[in-house]
Amino acid sequence: MNFKRVSRTLDPSARKEDKEKLSRWSGVNASRRDELDTITSLWEESRQCVLFEGIDTEADWGKVRQKLGTPLETRHKVIPFRKYLIRIAAAVLFAAGLSLALVMILRHDGKNPSYYLSFESLGQVKSVQLPDGSVVTLNKNSSLWHNRDFNRESRDIILQGEAYFEVEHNPQLPFRVFTGNSLVEVTGTRFSICEDTSFVRVLVLSGSVSFQLADNPKIATTVSKDESGYIFRDNTLEKQQQVNINNISWKTGQLVFHKTPVVYALQDIAHHFNKELSVEASLNDSLTAQFTEQSLEDILEELQLITSLSIHQTDNVIVVKP
Repeated sequence: MNFKRVSRTLDPSARKEDKEKLSRWSGVNASRRDELDTITSLWEESRQCVLFEGIDTEADWGKVRQKLGTPLETRHKVIPFRKYLIRIAAAVLFAAGLSLALVMILRHDGKNPSYYLSFESLGQVKSVQLPDGSVVTLNKNSSLWHNRDFNRESRDIILQGEAYFEVEHNPQLPFRVFTGNSLVEVTGTRFSICEDTSFVRVLVLSGSVSFQLADNPKIATTVSKDESGYIFRDNTLEKQQQVNINNISWKTGQLVFHKTPVVYALQDIAHHFNKELSVEASLNDSLTAQFTEQSLEDILEELQLITSLSIHQTDNVIVVKP
């Protein structure tokens, strides 16, 4: 298929001659018509989202074309073309940050518009119990999707944002989470996943998980209890033999520091409260303290007493001065 021609034709400003050429091409056989109908349906559904304004359609179709030409190595059954195309569209849309458009595509899956279920936490932490009994806790402004056949032939999840997972054990049906450019696969354990602008991080609290690039299982590692794994946007992978428990403070409500350099403690506090950090002082001390369900104002007041620093917040920034 000539993706450049298709993208030009689907655009509202398409020329009449381009539409006629595409019509003649698709009229050759039924398979071409079906393929074009599938892509047109996805395109029209996603165009309803205003976030598509400004998207480079030619570049995005290039990504889709590249993905469609890449064979998948998998231990599971082959994915039907339509579901595969939706997964590729999801990958492109995640890269562009178009979560709303992805939700629309998943909700309107061809002949069965209710095939997918979506869950969004918006401005609050939200827990979701899945059909297999597993529990997912979404951080603020995060989303997940799964199909209505979840726990029958697969336990696949698409995640955008950050979440904490408590997965029911089932070695016959692995639990898989697709996030950004990563894939996490487990049979049953507790872990968290965070999709940041520059990386995807998995933090394991019990058991172990398989952590790999979603489209390249050769780039993979096993992350076990009290370890962390990172996949960066350049598709490199890194494992650390430690966890920063404050990375899930949004779930536990606790910030714990034990001889932690003050600058790192302030970074964790700023991240916990979704604030920026501006340091205008020399920070050489360490901090041993624990804060549980306390307000930012209370924490900053205690830090000033402990460190003798001037710490206050202005708008969305925590400012640290001598």
